[in-house]
Amino acid sequence: MTSGVPENFVQDVKAIWLEVLGAEADFDSGFLENGGDSFRAVLFTARVFEVTGQEMAYLDVLEATGVGALCALV
Repeated sequence: MTSGVPENFVQDVKAIWLEVLGAEADFDSGFLENGGDSFRAVLFTARVFEVTGQEMAYLDVLEATGVGALCALV
């Protein structure tokens, strides 16, 4: 999906994306377009850290155009 990013990391982020935004969330649309907000972005970053050990800035989550773009920032 994204070059240089381990596939297991991408799969973990996708699972958390669905967990936070709901099963109908689109991986290729932005966080806000999927109904996310700043509270959910903070929750998302906390879950990513909890599951993967990787830190993400919640503002990056809000600005990313989808899961692939978000994973590419890591």
